[in-house]
Amino acid sequence: MGPIEDRIAELERRIARLEEPPADVPPPPVPQAPPLDLVDLIRSRAEGETRPDTVMYGGAATFEDRHYMWAMEHAAGEVADANWTRAATLFERLGSGPRLALLAALLKEPRTRKELQETLGETSTGHLYHHLKDLQSAGLLIQPRRGEYAIAPHAVVPLMTIVAVAMDLGVAESPQEEAE
Repeated sequence: MGPIEDRIAELERRIARLEEPPADVPPPPVPQAPPLDLVDLIRSRAEGETRPDTVMYGGAATFEDRHYMWAMEHAAGEVADANWTRAATLFERLGSGPRLALLAALLKEPRTRKELQETLGETSTGHLYHHLKDLQSAGLLIQPRRGEYAIAPHAVVPLMTIVAVAMDLGVAESPQEEAE
């Protein structure tokens, strides 16, 4: 090979090295399936039926070294015919700004009573314990250690689902608010 061929071969080797991903770089994230894949799943399960009759929810979340996966499915008639007043009790417990602030603070990691008190600011210790007791009696909180609170593992994805649904169903901003 001549000098030009040697230079071209060297340039090609250098380009190949530049295009190789470094060993310490994680692979690119796997693209997420569009949400409508769930609709396709419901349709495929309903094959042979006149129409789908199911309500599904689920998700996966990772915070630090804790991984949560949850999926649930109910027949639509089962949900429609259920005693919705039981759900009202949970909604009442979640319908409090301080309680939602506590759950948001606990989402990523357990926290101590002192840290949760700081989350609520000027609220008295009595109010804090009242909120914590209500969330515990609803099965949403656990105490891994004395004075420490965490969201019950089985409640992480359902709680995030409730918040996501509330965000999706929330009142859209009015055109006047959008303009401001």
